[in-house]
Amino acid sequence: MLEYTHLSIGVAAALAVNPPEDLLSLVVGIGAGALGGLLPDIDIDTSDSHKKANILTAIAAVLVVAIVISELIFHIGISDLMMKNGDILRIVISALIFTVICAFGKETNHRTFMHSILACVLLTICIGMIFGLAAPYFAAGFISHIAIDMLNKKKVCIFYPLKKGICLRLASSKGAANSALFIVGCVISAVCVVLSIPKIIIPIN
Repeated sequence: MLEYTHLSIGVAAALAVNPPEDLLSLVVGIGAGALGGLLPDIDIDTSDSHKKANILTAIAAVLVVAIVISELIFHIGISDLMMKNGDILRIVISALIFTVICAFGKETNHRTFMHSILACVLLTICIGMIFGLAAPYFAAGFISHIAIDMLNKKKVCIFYPLKKGICLRLASSKGAANSALFIVGCVISAVCVVLSIPKIIIPIN
């Protein structure tokens, strides 16, 4: 599926599986779900891979900036949670491992390592060590990417390093199903955001 579809489905999956209870979890859920939904495609090996990688990087940068701005303006508590117990070394090491895993994944064939359960588990652990609240949202977004890619005609090696892959051959990555999934993702995301508003206005004790 295309990037915008993975983005919308990633956010939808994250917010639907882990309904936000406050503004902090809503912001983190959207950002982590989007990142999880987009990240697997850093292994794209087509002729326009660099362009797509740049797009994914730009989107990730925008998400980070949006989260930082939200923290600065609304003081939603991200910095406090990340620096809890002052364990900066853990965060730095986890971020480095995350980067190494992504660098390795970028060099693997498309829909192999970066579309596997192994990659999902390893990267989610890193996210959890950096910022625990984001881990389940990231995992949901990542899994959603793998799931909808299996609808296509190219095999997804979810059990990497085993070479055997799965594809259901139900839809084209650029056809009507892609557009339909994008719309579904947007609708579910919007509904989840609307449903979270009362919890944000009237925090649950």
